[in-house]
Amino acid sequence: MKAVFTSSFAALIVFAAAMSLPAPGLADGDGEMKNCYSIRGEARYGALAYKHIVIVTNRCDITLQCEVWTDVDPSPRQSVVVEPQGTAEVLVRAVSPARAFKAFGECKK
Repeated sequence: MKAVFTSSFAALIVFAAAMSLPAPGLADGDGEMKNCYSIRGEARYGALAYKHIVIVTNRCDITLQCEVWTDVDPSPRQSVVVEPQGTAEVLVRAVSPARAFKAFGECKK
């Protein structure tokens, strides 16, 4: 009985220690970095067509280097620097008949 209790207690200690470790595959701050920025798309109408614009908002106190793209224009990816607590806009498509698109992006320090 004592051996069962001891091995169960040891397993619980190992499990608790493993849960406190960072997730594998994530560099320091990668999970937190996604909380620093938001990305959204906006279609602006003018000259009988829509402009597809990706807007990046930086909520942190660090400068971010970002790449943005859309489902309509997945490549090439557009680069933009976003200042701390700032917003940047990137024109991805100047002339489109459609206003619907999805914006995507990734930012790094």
